Amino acid sequence: MSQFGMQMPAGTLQRGPSMNVYTGLLFLAVLALVAASAFVFVQGAIIGPEGNALGVHPVEEGKPVQVKLSGESR
Repeated sequence: MSQFGMQMPAGTLQRGPSMNVYTGLLFLAVLALVAASAFVFVQGAIIGPEGNALGVHPVEEGKPVQVKLSGESR
C-alpha cells in the first residue's frame, strides 16, 4: 500500500524515536532546574556558617540569630 502513498495504522512503531518540541522543552526545563539549584547552593554557601551551604546557624533561646557572611570579618 505504500506505493499509493497510504500508510498503515501503527506504522510509526517501526520508526525509531525522534526528538520533538516537548522533548526539547523537557531538556530546557532540566537545564533551568540544574542552574537554579547551583545558584541556590552558591548563595547558601555565602550565608551558611563557615561557608557551609548545608550548615545550620546556632540559635540561643531568646536572642536573635547573628548571621555572618563569609566575606565579613566581625
